[in-house]
Amino acid sequence: MAQVAKQALPMSLIVAVNDDEVLRDNLLASASGESGVEILLQRRFPSAGAAYEAGRAKAQNDILIFCHQDVYFPPGWFSRFADTVADLENRDPNWGVLGVFGISTSKEPRGHVYSSGLMGILGGDFQHPIEASTLDELVLIVRKSSMLDFDRRLPGFHLYGTDICLQASQRGMTNYIIPAFCIHNSNGIKMLPVAFWRTYFYMQRKWWNHLPVTTPCVQITKTGLPLIASLRTAASRILKRDAIGKRRKEPASLYEDLKTKTFVGTR
Repeated sequence: MAQVAKQALPMSLIVAVNDDEVLRDNLLASASGESGVEILLQRRFPSAGAAYEAGRAKAQNDILIFCHQDVYFPPGWFSRFADTVADLENRDPNWGVLGVFGISTSKEPRGHVYSSGLMGILGGDFQHPIEASTLDELVLIVRKSSMLDFDRRLPGFHLYGTDICLQASQRGMTNYIIPAFCIHNSNGIKMLPVAFWRTYFYMQRKWWNHLPVTTPCVQITKTGLPLIASLRTAASRILKRDAIGKRRKEPASLYEDLKTKTFVGTR
């Protein structure tokens, strides 16, 4: 009997772009040519919310993947992701937001990604989706039909993953960290920029009655003490001249190197 080929899951990949070289070497190098994947590039937007909502309006598919331009998806990623979505539809057809790294409902960082900026693998291999309270912005997945949207008033390009996860939770939806190894091929930083803290204080005001909220990079509290802690950490790193990670020119080669050292990205 002839084997029937598995039909690709139609999905739209939406990315805010400000560096075409980074885009070409990472996201496009891994996603271009994938069957059933529509790629929408959003340029010259003042915030992630504005860029992503404009992309959503143009998207032709229900599954929407919002990701950074410096993400590299290993071979087979989209097929494995489609299997995960199919399984999740059976377990929880009302799922809210999916991501590859985040904070679980038990307040632990979970996921499985490689960060060049942090110079290492974050998390470890796992097989089934983990309930999440907040998710990192490097990859976020929602369904267009869920009517979850990004806040256009949220300034800049930070913490929008936390915001949309909180929206989903308010509507009774469950968010999940999924097993979908990928590479965040970013440059490291020694301190969070001023733009991040503008977003932090917007989130503090917006979600005041839900605080504290733990995000993948900082806790949002009513006192704002994490700002002081972040400044102290940054000062210590600068004084010690701590090394920071650098983006790799060929993420495909990096992925092959990782495969020889540890079990990554094959599920």
